[in-house]
Amino acid sequence: MEPSEADIPADAAWVAVGLVVVGSLGGAVVLAEWPIWGVADDTDGTHLVEPSEGGTELWPYTASARDYGTRTLGINVVFYGDPDEIHTVLTERSAFEWEDEQLHEGDADAETVSTDRINVNPEADDIGDVISWGNAEGSTRYTYFEVDGEGQWVDESYQLHAGTYLGERKHIRAYDDPAAEWTAVQIHDEHWDWFRLRHTVTGISESQRALEGDFMGQPDTQRVVRMPFDNPTVDSDGWVSGIHLVGGLVPLLAVGLVGRTRRATQVGKRFLRGRRREIALGASLFAVYTAVRWLGVAGELAFPDVSPKIVAAPLFVALVAGIPAIAYRLGRGSAEAWAFTFAALGLGAAIVVDYAAMGTTVLPLRVVLHRGAVLLSIGLIALGGAHSVGTGRSTPAIVGAFGWGLAIALSLFGYI
Repeated sequence: MEPSEADIPADAAWVAVGLVVVGSLGGAVVLAEWPIWGVADDTDGTHLVEPSEGGTELWPYTASARDYGTRTLGINVVFYGDPDEIHTVLTERSAFEWEDEQLHEGDADAETVSTDRINVNPEADDIGDVISWGNAEGSTRYTYFEVDGEGQWVDESYQLHAGTYLGERKHIRAYDDPAAEWTAVQIHDEHWDWFRLRHTVTGISESQRALEGDFMGQPDTQRVVRMPFDNPTVDSDGWVSGIHLVGGLVPLLAVGLVGRTRRATQVGKRFLRGRRREIALGASLFAVYTAVRWLGVAGELAFPDVSPKIVAAPLFVALVAGIPAIAYRLGRGSAEAWAFTFAALGLGAAIVVDYAAMGTTVLPLRVVLHRGAVLLSIGLIALGGAHSVGTGRSTPAIVGAFGWGLAIALSLFGYI
């Protein structure tokens, strides 16, 4: 039987949406590999700085391997003092005592970094809360030290975080100076991405300001300055915070970070009558996606001795299999247009609320394109469920399933 004229626009629409899905994912892959921040890669390691004049030279970046070409984020904080005491001051603010001695001035070598300094105004930010840091897990990142002409790649001395591994957190990687004069820190904001099964960094400048604000005006801090390391990455301008600590006993201040969770509780009560199944479709997708996040965080906190990735594994399976299954099953018996709309809105609202709850306000464009493709794919699967009831065919669901599988595969294998 020849297709009716009414079928042709529908088929064309499904093909068009499928092309949008593939195009969005293709754009996300390209952006994942493209130097979108306009910063030339330092692949030969010639850019070295001296956090303390005449001391150890530092390559002011981190890298995913012992190779300059795998550069990731820029070092953005340097603490001056004994590395062991710096670790203590971060984790146990009431338990350390400093020796009564003059700290190093920390002026950079004039040939590598300008000696100009910007004194930070302690009144510029709200410094009433102290970030509570705990030991953290995370991928190994390396940096490069050069001492008396001898170079060495080192991994982090320790990692700390404020927040949760499977939620959102501020994450520190610290690198102790071999000469024990300072500790270089890379601090950033990130969240666990259930599609990528890894963390997505959303910025480094806000967490840098939060850390330096934590020490400004405190009894243990001599001064907080900014030093031009000329290593801009992501949203950083390449100016590094230099935190000079002094003698004294610091009281343990109130913990003030892990709590800014905002949940959207308003549920629309004036939807069209007769759309209960479509509303259930959107609400179910919202609930499943949200539950995966919070069950992951709850499991991480309930089983602190278990690797968070072990906690995440069954939840990832539930996410990958459960969301399309719900979309197709509840799409059956729904109006086609409403099935697509509520499926995309329900999952889209869950993603937006999830980001809002984690305090994430900035996303890489590749992630935005990827999430757009995910929503279109789930919408097509729900539409396919609705379409199959009257026609026996589920072409939209096939297109949507292909898009969903492609989105998961590209993110899972690191192409996004």
